[in-house]
Amino acid sequence: MDTLEARTALEQFAQHFDYDNGYIIQLLEDSPEAFQTFAAAQAMPNFHKVLPLDAFFVAKIAVMKTEDCGPCLNLSLKMGAEQGIDRDVLKAAVKDPHLLTQGLRDIHDHTVAVIRNENDDADRMERIRNHYGIEAFAELAVVIVGCRIYPTLKRAMGMADQCELAKLDF
Repeated sequence: MDTLEARTALEQFAQHFDYDNGYIIQLLEDSPEAFQTFAAAQAMPNFHKVLPLDAFFVAKIAVMKTEDCGPCLNLSLKMGAEQGIDRDVLKAAVKDPHLLTQGLRDIHDHTVAVIRNENDDADRMERIRNHYGIEAFAELAVVIVGCRIYPTLKRAMGMADQCELAKLDF
């Protein structure tokens, strides 16, 4: 994809989700090669084959909430709603994780613990593996790592001021 195609795709994405991805466009403008390297990693936060869609979005939301990036959190909520995830599940993932089912709460809590660099909870990880399977647990790890790329890039590009509070307008 050339620079013009990439910019057009980014602008269409931003318009569709009412999301300010100016930090990614800035990366593209500043260094197309750096952008291509970043783009190669964009499959990570979107990969799920075995991990159920609701668990996938609970993890994404937990990452963005914990990373304290309101626009990224809103984007994940909008994407989840567009994919048919129950809005009550999305709201609970943000405001009341204790209302989630045990499986989803484990996904949420594990994700938050990873982001906060807390000690592993072997029992919780075992419950996740038993409930969703070992392959889904591996996918969860990739989603957690992959989602962090956006708020981290935004901050690294000196645009952390764009990380305002979440509006929860999904």
